[in-house]
Amino acid sequence: MIWRSQYVAVDDVHVVEPDWRALREATDENPFMHAAVELLKGALGVTSALAGIVPDQPYDLHAAIRCGLLVRACKLCTDLVADACMLMGRQQIALTRQLLETLANLSYLCGDDECGARHLAFIQDSLIAEREFLKVVERQQAANSAAELPIEARIRASINDTARAAGIEVDQIPGRRQINWPSALDRIEMAFGPTAYPSFRTGSGAVHGTWHDLLRNHLRQVDGGFEPDFGAATARPQPLLSATIQLTTVAITYLRRQSHHHQQMFDEPLAAALGFAFRTDDMHERWISAATDHRREDPAHAG
Repeated sequence: MIWRSQYVAVDDVHVVEPDWRALREATDENPFMHAAVELLKGALGVTSALAGIVPDQPYDLHAAIRCGLLVRACKLCTDLVADACMLMGRQQIALTRQLLETLANLSYLCGDDECGARHLAFIQDSLIAEREFLKVVERQQAANSAAELPIEARIRASINDTARAAGIEVDQIPGRRQINWPSALDRIEMAFGPTAYPSFRTGSGAVHGTWHDLLRNHLRQVDGGFEPDFGAATARPQPLLSATIQLTTVAITYLRRQSHHHQQMFDEPLAAALGFAFRTDDMHERWISAATDHRREDPAHAG
């Protein structure tokens, strides 16, 4: 197969090992934050090279969907790194929620068989909202006895073009209950186990602005009530380490559908990034526990 990687030089596919001594001797969270950013950058570079592979023949629909999801995951990780470095973590939770579902979708689709039922369900479920939007437009036109507006015609054409690119017609999409697409809970647990879904639910608050999000990030509780809080959020290592673990886990699954040549090229750096991230995460959790115990024992923090 003739191939190239569009955005990343294949010779640069590597992951830098964290400074374990700096992590063991850490007196604050900065060494862990540095390691988390660098690990995600490394995993992102490897995965971007993998996703950027262009075969000698264009991808078929199903392979294109999987590739598109991996490209989307890479872009979300790029945003995570930028957010941690420049925006102080303001969008960490919202971005990791998007990343988690994107990677869960990809993992689920990588397990499809030759019939392609999972890919078809993905496409149909994706187009439900567009179909319902068209129905709203049609009801409005019928209620007002109005001709179709130019913007409505453009929207209709765009939605129909999107569906036809996948080989289906919008009006032929079955109802949601007839589409065998698993819930987010099922997809996330299949990909990452039962402990992953709570973080997805927590991320919902950051997206929709729940009371938990308001109290944690946008309000300050004071005597007698509350005050607005325009302070910056604080970036933390955990979302970045989780992103590295999830990205590399699913990239390895994606890699199993690629050629033996590519498996040999990408397997080692992906496995290294995954192992480094797990070890760093474990060290960080032990550091947090030790720091918490120290504060409890310190008389200055008593009471």
